[in-house]
Amino acid sequence: MKRKLAKFEDFAADVLPHEIAYLMQVQQFQDADNLEILKTLEYNCVHTRTPVAFRASIDKRKYSNVKQWIQQRLDAIDVDKHLVYINEMNQKIMTDAITPAEEKTLLQAIARYQQPYFYFLKFYELTLSYRHFLLIRMRYKDHQTVSNFIEQQRTNYAKSKQGDELLHAATLDIISQYSTNATESRQWEQRLLDTFYDESLDGLNRYFAVVRLTFLYFNYREFDKLKTVYDALDGLLRQGVFYSRRILFNYYANCVLLHSKLDVLQQAEEYGHLSIKQKNTDHLHYLNNYSAILLRQGKIHEALALMKQSFSSLRHSNNFQNKVGFVAFYIKCLNLNGQPADGEKMADSFLRDNADELLRHRWHIFFGAYFQSLVMQEKYDKLLKACRKYHLVPKENEYRTRPAYLPIMQWYYLISQYVENLIDDERLVMQMVEAGRTSFANPHKAKLLTDLLCELKPHIPHLSNRIKSMLSEVIVTA
Repeated sequence: MKRKLAKFEDFAADVLPHEIAYLMQVQQFQDADNLEILKTLEYNCVHTRTPVAFRASIDKRKYSNVKQWIQQRLDAIDVDKHLVYINEMNQKIMTDAITPAEEKTLLQAIARYQQPYFYFLKFYELTLSYRHFLLIRMRYKDHQTVSNFIEQQRTNYAKSKQGDELLHAATLDIISQYSTNATESRQWEQRLLDTFYDESLDGLNRYFAVVRLTFLYFNYREFDKLKTVYDALDGLLRQGVFYSRRILFNYYANCVLLHSKLDVLQQAEEYGHLSIKQKNTDHLHYLNNYSAILLRQGKIHEALALMKQSFSSLRHSNNFQNKVGFVAFYIKCLNLNGQPADGEKMADSFLRDNADELLRHRWHIFFGAYFQSLVMQEKYDKLLKACRKYHLVPKENEYRTRPAYLPIMQWYYLISQYVENLIDDERLVMQMVEAGRTSFANPHKAKLLTDLLCELKPHIPHLSNRIKSMLSEVIVTA
C-alpha cells in the first residue's frame, strides 16, 4: 500500500540533527500546522529509534511548503553552494558572460558584506577580477564600490592568506607524525586553537584548524582536549555556521572516532549511522569507522550485513588506505561470524594483488585481521610463514613507537610460535606481558587487549589467567 506522505517522509528522514537545530532557531511560523510538521521532524531527528508519524490530516500542500522552506533556508547558508556561485561568477566575468541581473546581485553582496564568508579568499579574488571587468568598461561608480571593498578587506585578505600558509606548515608536521611518528606537532597546538576561535577569520581557515587539531590530539591521545574543541564546533554547526552537508558528515565521522576513544560507544554508533548517509568520496572511510563500532558492541551480524551491502564501494574507491581498512574490517566481520575460512580467502586474494602497496599503507590493521582468521583455524605455520615472507617482525618493532599501537599482531605471532613449539611457557608469558605492558596502562587499550586475551584463551588455556594477572598489575601500579 502506498504511503500517503511517502515523499515528505523520505525527505524528512534525510534531514540531519544539526540542520533541524538551525531551522528551529530561525523559523517564525505563525501557522500551527506548519509548526507541528517542523516539530515532528525535530522529534524524529532526535528519537530515530522511536519516530512518530506525521499527521495525515494536514493539507498536503503544507507539507510541500515546509519542504520547500527547509530547502531554501539550508541552501541560503550552504558554504559549498556559495563556493559554486563564486566560481560560476568568476568564470562568467572572465568570459564576459555575466548578465545584468547577476551583476546586480553581486554588487549588492559586495556592498552589504559584513561577516567573513567561509570562502572569503575566493570571494575577495572574485572582486579583483570584477574590478578589472568594470574599469575597462569605464563603469566608474560600480568600480568605486568594488575598489572600496578591496581596500577595506585588504588586511583581512592578507591575514587569511597568512593563516592558509600557517595551516600548510602545521599540516606537514602533523601528518608526518601521524604517518611515521618521526616528528613533533605540539608546537602548533596553540596557534591552531587561536585560529579556530578567531571570529574575524574566514570560515575555511577556522574549520581547517579544527581538522588539524583532530589529527594533533589523536597523535597525542588527548581526547578530552579534542572533546572541548568539538563541543565548541557543535555549537557553531547548530547555529548554521560552517554549514554544508559535506562538513556535517565529516564532523559525524570524526565524532565516531572521538566517542570510540572515550568509550561512549552508543553515541559513537549514532554518529556512525549519520555519517554513512551520504555516498561521497569519503563514504568508505566512514563505513570503516562505523563497522568498527558495531564490532566493538558485539553487533557482528549487523556489521557483516553492512559490509556486504557496501562491497561495491570498495571497487569504486581510489583511496588505497580506505580500501585496506574496508578489507580488514570485512575479514574481521567474517571471522567473528564464524567464517574465518572466508576471511582467509579474502585476505589471500587481496594480499596477492596488492602486497607491495599494502606493506606501505595500514599493513598492521590488515595483518591483524588476517592473523585472526588463521589462528581461529589453527593455521599457525601459515601465519609464521607470512611473517617471514613479508618481514613483519622487524616492521612490527618499528611500528611499536606509535601512540595508537596495540600488540595485536605480536600476540598472534607469539601464540603461533608457542603452539609450533618454537618458544616455551615462560617465554610466551614474559613476551606477551612485555608487549602489552605499555598498552595496559591505558584503560581504553587495556579493555581491547583483555578482549583479545579472552579470544586467545582456547589456544593457551593454562596460561591466559597468568598473563592477565601480570598485566593487571600494570593498572594497579599506574
